Amino acid sequence: MKNLRNLLVMALLPFFGTSQLTEHEVRQMTQTASEQQLVVECSRMLQDGYFFYSEIVVDRLLQINPNSANYQYRKGYIVLDSRLDWITAMPYLEAATSSIDKNYDMYSAKEKSAPADVYYHLARCYHLDEQLDKAKEYFNKFIEVSNAKSVNVAKAQLMLIQCDVAKNLIANPKSARVTNVGKVINTVYPEYSPAISLDGSALYFTSRRQWEDQSTDDYRDPQLNQFPEDIYVSFIGPDNEWTSPERLAFCTGKLNEATVTVSPDERRVYTYEDRTGNGDIYYSDFKMNEFQKLNLLEINSVNTKYWETHCTVTPDGLNMYFVSDRPGGLGGRDIYRVVKLPNGKWSEPINLGPTINTPYDEDSPFIAVDNKTLYYSSNGPSSMGGFDIFVTVRDNNNKWSEPINLGYPINSTGDDVFYTTTANGTTAYLTSFRKNGFGEKDIYKIENDYLNIQNVAVLKGLIRTSDGSRLPESVFASIQCLDCGDNMEYSMYPRIRDGAFYNSLVPCREYVIKFKYDSLSPVGYSEKFKTSCELGYEEIYKEIILDVNKKTFSPVRNYILDGIVADKANGQPINLATVKIKDNSTGKEFEMLSTDLAGFFKSKVLEGRFYGQEVSLMFTISKDGYITQSFDFNQKLEDKLEFHLKYLLEKSAVGVDLAKTLELNPIYFDLDKSNIRPDAKIELDKIVKVLNDNPTLVVEIGSHTDCRASAAYNKALSTRRAISTLNYIKPRISNPSRIYGKGYGESQLITNCPCEDDIISSCSEDEHQANRRTEFRIVKQ
Repeated sequence: MKNLRNLLVMALLPFFGTSQLTEHEVRQMTQTASEQQLVVECSRMLQDGYFFYSEIVVDRLLQINPNSANYQYRKGYIVLDSRLDWITAMPYLEAATSSIDKNYDMYSAKEKSAPADVYYHLARCYHLDEQLDKAKEYFNKFIEVSNAKSVNVAKAQLMLIQCDVAKNLIANPKSARVTNVGKVINTVYPEYSPAISLDGSALYFTSRRQWEDQSTDDYRDPQLNQFPEDIYVSFIGPDNEWTSPERLAFCTGKLNEATVTVSPDERRVYTYEDRTGNGDIYYSDFKMNEFQKLNLLEINSVNTKYWETHCTVTPDGLNMYFVSDRPGGLGGRDIYRVVKLPNGKWSEPINLGPTINTPYDEDSPFIAVDNKTLYYSSNGPSSMGGFDIFVTVRDNNNKWSEPINLGYPINSTGDDVFYTTTANGTTAYLTSFRKNGFGEKDIYKIENDYLNIQNVAVLKGLIRTSDGSRLPESVFASIQCLDCGDNMEYSMYPRIRDGAFYNSLVPCREYVIKFKYDSLSPVGYSEKFKTSCELGYEEIYKEIILDVNKKTFSPVRNYILDGIVADKANGQPINLATVKIKDNSTGKEFEMLSTDLAGFFKSKVLEGRFYGQEVSLMFTISKDGYITQSFDFNQKLEDKLEFHLKYLLEKSAVGVDLAKTLELNPIYFDLDKSNIRPDAKIELDKIVKVLNDNPTLVVEIGSHTDCRASAAYNKALSTRRAISTLNYIKPRISNPSRIYGKGYGESQLITNCPCEDDIISSCSEDEHQANRRTEFRIVKQ
C-alpha cells in the first residue's frame, strides 16, 4: 500500500527533466514546492546522480526540518559521495544516527529517520579521518543491521581489512615528505592527474577551473555542477616556484580533456576523453609551436567499446601500459601492456596478470625511466582505503615482483592516484584529497630517499642554438647500443621549449649517439660512450650546440679556466686580489672573484662553451698597493680543455715605468716626426686603460729622441712628441690633469749612439729607433 501511495504521489508531481534543469529553476522550485514534493524530487535526483541539484533541495528540506535524521543523512551522503568531503559530511551523518529505520522510505516526507546505510557512510568518514577504531566499529554495526543483500556489505567488509592495513602503515611511517604544491597549481576546483617532466621542470595536469572569460559556464556538468576538464602546464621559474598555468591549445571548453601522460620530449600529450561515450585514449602532438587537435589513439586493440582510462609509455617509446575494463580481465579495471615490434607494429594487448591485477580496480599506471619500475593505484585489500599507490619491478623474464604499498604518508586512507616521478624517482607527484587542501582534489609533491631508481643509466642531453634562437622542430638525436645484440637505433627528439632530451640506457654497455638537423640531412655529429658497470643510478650528460645557419653541431666540452695572481718582483701569491672578468663579445661583466691564500681563483666563464667557439675575455686584476692591470684572453676552444693562467702585479711605487710594467711595445716615432703612429695607438690605449683602472696615479710622459740633429732641435722635437702623446691620452682618461708631458731630447739615450759635432754614429737604424721612445713613470700614487 505504501509503495502504491508513493507512486500516486509521484504521478501527481510535476516532472522536472533533471538533465535540462538550470540551477535557477531548481532554486525557484524549492521555494514553491511542498515538503513531499521536495522529498520526491530530491530522491529522483539522487537516483539519477544529480548530486548538485539534490543538495540544493536537501538544504531547503533542512530549513523546513533541521532535526530530521532523514535530511541530515541525505546531506552527509551527498557531500561525502559527490566531493569526498568527509570533514563536512561527518557531523550530519553523526546526527543522523540518532534515528534508524530499517524500512526506510526515501520517497516519503513522513520519514524522519535515516536508513541503516548511515552507519556505512559514517564509517567511511571515520576511515578517511584516520579514526580507524571508530571506523571499524561502524562498519561492523552496519554489517550487523543491514540487509545482507546490500551492495555496501561487501564494501564494508573490504574496508574493515583496509582499516587494519591503515593502522599498520600509519604505525610504521616511511621517511617521505608530502606537501601540497600550493595555490598557483591548486584552486578551489579539482586539480588532478599530474604528469611531471623527467627533470621536474614542467608539470602537466587536469583542472576543472572556470575559464577566465566565463565561456565554460554553460558547459558545467549538471550532476556535480563542475566545469569541464581542461589540461594545463606550469613550469618551474627562476625563483624555483611554479609559473601561472597555461591551458593547452586543443582544449575546447565544451568537452572534457584530461591529462593521461606526457612523452619525455613533451611533444606528445596523451589524454582521456569520453566523446564516444565509452571513454578512450587520445593524443595531441606539438607542432608549429603549439599542441594540435586531439586524435584517437589507433594502436592495435588499445581503445575498444569498453572503458580505457589511462596509459603510460616508456621513455624509449617501445612499450605502452594502459587500463581497460574489457571482458577477460581479472575483475574491475586491469592494466595491460602492448609492445612495439621490430616491424613497427604493436603487439596484441597482454594482461599484466594476477601479480598486479586483482578482482578490484587497478588504474593510473606510470612506468619509470628504467622501463621496468611500474607505479600504479589499486583499491583492493592491500590498500589503506580507496586507491593506494603500489610499486612493482619487471625482471628480464618479464615477470613482475610482488607489489609493495608505498606506505604512509605517501598513501592516505582516501584515494591516492596518478603517481608520477622525475628521472631518479626521489621526487614524485600524486592526486589526493587531504585535510587543509585547496579544493576537492589537490596535487601533492612527494620527496623521499628510498624510492630512487636503481641499476639504470639515464641519458640527459641538451641541444641549444649558437645564437639563442628557437630550436627547429626537425632536429633530433638517435641512440644505438653497440653491444646489446639487437642493433636497434631509435630517435630522441628534444623538447622544443629548451632542447632537453632523455632516455634510459642499459648499464655496462657501449652506445653511439648521433645528431641530425632533419631526417634527410647527414649525421652532423656523433659520439661513442659507455655506461658504468657499477650498480646504482647513473646520469650521462651530453650537450650540443647547433649552428642553425650552417646546420652543424658541436659538442659542449667541460672547459676549465683558473689562475694565480702573484707579485711580479718576488713571485709571492697575492691573497684577496680582485679578479673581474668581462666578456668582450657582449661588453658585460661576467664574474668577479677573489683570490685565496695561494693567490688562486677559478672561473665559471668557460662552462657551457662549445667546441670551436671563439672566446674573447678581459681579466682586470686589482689589489691595494698594486697597479690594477687588465689582460686579454682570446682563445678558440678546441681539444685543449684546461687553461691555467698566471698574472703578475707590480706594486704601485714612484718611479715605476708603466711601459715596462705592462710590457708594452715601445712607443716609437718616425725620424723627425711627432705624430702618433698606428702601432703606437695600440700601446697608448693600454696606458689609457691602466690610468682609468688606477684613477689616483699621477704619471709623467717622458719623450726622447736619438742623437741625430742638434740638441736644441731634439729637445723641441721630444717636447712635441710628449705633447702629441699627451693630447692622445688626456681626452680618454678620467681626471686628465694628473698626467703631464716632458721632452728630454737626446739627454737620456738608452743605446750608446753619440753623433754630436763631427762624430759619425756607427749605430744601426734599430738602435737609433730604440732612443726615440716615450716613457710613463709614476710620480705620485
